[in-house]
Amino acid sequence: MVNLKRIYFGCSDADTEADRNPLAFQKSFFDPHEHMDELINGDRFILRGRKGDGKTAYSAQIRLTAPNNNIYAHQRSLNNFNNSTFLQIKTYDNLGGNPYISFWKCVLLIECVGMIYMYEPHIQTDGFVNIVAALNDCGFLAVDNDISITITKLVETNSMLTIKSVFQHNRKYAKENELRGAEQIYTAIRNSIQNIYLNKKFVLIIDGLDDILNNSEFKSEIITGLIRAVEEINRVFKKTTLSIKIIILIRDDILNLCRDPNLSKIIRDSGIRLSWTIPGNPYDSDLIKLVSKRIDEVAPSENSFEQMWQDVFPDFIGSKPSLEYVLENIIYRPRDILQFFIEIQKEFVPGKKLTTDKLQTALARYSEEYFIEAMRDELTGFFPDEVVTMLPDILSKMGMRYFYLSEFEEECSKYAEFNSISPQGILEKLFNAGYIGQHRPRAQMDYTVFSYRNPRESFQAEHECIVHRGLTRALTIF
Repeated sequence: MVNLKRIYFGCSDADTEADRNPLAFQKSFFDPHEHMDELINGDRFILRGRKGDGKTAYSAQIRLTAPNNNIYAHQRSLNNFNNSTFLQIKTYDNLGGNPYISFWKCVLLIECVGMIYMYEPHIQTDGFVNIVAALNDCGFLAVDNDISITITKLVETNSMLTIKSVFQHNRKYAKENELRGAEQIYTAIRNSIQNIYLNKKFVLIIDGLDDILNNSEFKSEIITGLIRAVEEINRVFKKTTLSIKIIILIRDDILNLCRDPNLSKIIRDSGIRLSWTIPGNPYDSDLIKLVSKRIDEVAPSENSFEQMWQDVFPDFIGSKPSLEYVLENIIYRPRDILQFFIEIQKEFVPGKKLTTDKLQTALARYSEEYFIEAMRDELTGFFPDEVVTMLPDILSKMGMRYFYLSEFEEECSKYAEFNSISPQGILEKLFNAGYIGQHRPRAQMDYTVFSYRNPRESFQAEHECIVHRGLTRALTIF
């Protein structure tokens, strides 16, 4: 029997796991559809998926394996980003149809210069040296800067940059040029770096877009402008001597807020969507194979997961096969199933099969300590904090796993915090995230749908709702 205590199931955050155990992380990373190669070498640059689907894991793996792939990889997070900063852009009215595209192009190329300078500080090309000097003078290239500081500094300088230009035929003559506006700065930086020759590729990864939601000044055009800017930069540097690619990690629910005449084409041509559905035999699914990869480090075999499950878990819970029962208590995401196994490890005794009671104890702790908090995290930014905090209590006070929209509206109406909030909007978000499902009536027999199992389904206000089993123990409802 495999000793579950010896298996490393990771952390709830991929960056944390990669920092603490980089070698174990690299070995257990699972990329069944070769998205890594496409992100590094192909044309696709948007990695999308639900929260917990593993987007950050791809970023961590790209950075950890960068030396082996002959690339320099750098991640920049939009944590601490303040949307209201964009309201201070003085050249706002001169930036085209989407006022944020030019500004983002400027910000991103400044970040690219910082990345190049960090990894290759001895480049002596005149244009690059002058751009680095100008950016250093304005404080853009400080080691402890993050992308939010770059944005703020660009606004503070009123999108102006003074650079020294050297005449090509006579180096002793120089003049200073003042660049005004984001587009002009972007063009100058692009022209100064595009012909640099290095035998390595630079990959800039943009993460942390979740935090953009946590601001009252949120505008979807800001994210749309970012995507459009990245698409243009990638297109330009695909044809230049210097090889640069920018990758965006973004949640589906944030991406769905964005509207732009060309965005759907960009997403279709340049997006990769992570999906962990289980269409048939669970043992053949990518999600189970992801767990198997970790088990293989301790007990390698052809069917390591299936053998482990038969040895460790009870065969049935009630009348259901135990694996089917457990899968009903999670959402089909890497983070969910790995967190479940972390809870199971606490109940496991080496050499002994788990009892039904111990499995139920682990599921109860999983529901209380992980699942309900994951739901709150996923709603944060879409609704006020006080609503997100109170929501589990609202569902609990309703007392039933099954309910209709009208019953939820009635319970919400008892609390002032929900006065300006659409109860239907909350349920739609919960449905799209997988925390509630719905019953669909049909002539022969009703059936139940959850979005992570049935991606084409959408919330229907007239149909009965059902709380996900992963929440029921924490909410004490049945």
